[in-house]
Amino acid sequence: MNKSEVLANDLGMRLVRLCIIIGVLVLFRFLISYIKVFDETRFFDTRTTVLDIVVATVNAVIFIFLIKFGFYLSKHYEMIKFPKAMVIAKWLVILIAAINAYQGFYRLAKRLLRRHDIEGYNVAFLCISLLIVIRLGFLIFSNMDKITDLFTGKIKPLLREPVSGETSSEVELKCKGCADILDKDAIFCSKCGTKV
Repeated sequence: MNKSEVLANDLGMRLVRLCIIIGVLVLFRFLISYIKVFDETRFFDTRTTVLDIVVATVNAVIFIFLIKFGFYLSKHYEMIKFPKAMVIAKWLVILIAAINAYQGFYRLAKRLLRRHDIEGYNVAFLCISLLIVIRLGFLIFSNMDKITDLFTGKIKPLLREPVSGETSSEVELKCKGCADILDKDAIFCSKCGTKV
């Protein structure tokens, strides 16, 4: 098994773990909402119930796991032929986390804020989401050729660990057979013919 396959397996395992953790937390949030005692018990002297606090806490944990996973993607993995792929994946995960946070904290915000303040909550999340969508859209449209090549099979999804202190444009690919420096779009080594 080569280094790229090891990294792909590691990424797959991390993704499966994230899905299991989030699935358990969502199931817990769903089941806890059926316990009527939590929805009837007020938290101190506010309209907020214990259920609102528990649901908001579970949503905060989900948000933290998603954000942590998103930033882990761009720091620890890089596609050899498509260096921006993990950055796009990071911003996609951040967008999912923002949408989850909006939906998850809405109930608590509705109880704590007055009617005109809840509109501010909606506008704030709309602005945050729009900024994330603009960033994600810019990344997608500026890398549309690479994305198309990835989905049509022209780019093989080989992973490597990013080397700290260097940007992806400074990375030189070397042939496994003869150690000759390869062109960035090469499929075969021009010197010895080894497949990249």
